[in-house]
Amino acid sequence: MGKTLWDAQRHDEYVRQRDASIERRIDEREGTSLARDIGATWATLPSEERQVLEYLVLSNARSCIGHCADPSLSRLAGRGMMSWPPGVRPVLTDDLVTAFVVAPALWVALLAHSDELFSPDTDRARRLEELARDFGDRITPIHSSDAPDPDPSLA
Repeated sequence: MGKTLWDAQRHDEYVRQRDASIERRIDEREGTSLARDIGATWATLPSEERQVLEYLVLSNARSCIGHCADPSLSRLAGRGMMSWPPGVRPVLTDDLVTAFVVAPALWVALLAHSDELFSPDTDRARRLEELARDFGDRITPIHSSDAPDPDPSLA
């Protein structure tokens, strides 16, 4: 009998590659590797991108609304720090306004390390006002309390 196309060794290799691919996708979606080394990640970001994330943290808003063509938001999305909504892709979207969401693990890390990452000696309320002046016309933080209450008839 001839050699089969799908032997045990090929199956094991396929399973290893599939599992590694799944782990990479989960890591990209959740932002776990970025969050794990938040200090080094933070140091590589340009100032404006750090300020956008600081604005969202100080606003206590993990998501925001902005133009797809906004350079800071699109670069953060490209780095895997923020995500586009399903179905939105950065092709011919210059005029599109959409929601961006900070990766879950990264959001937790930003909250946990905010004193180290942001200026600890700065008054947070004053800093939030400064950032709102700088980014308020480009980025609108979305607070969970801004969402409409669920319709009880749908329950």
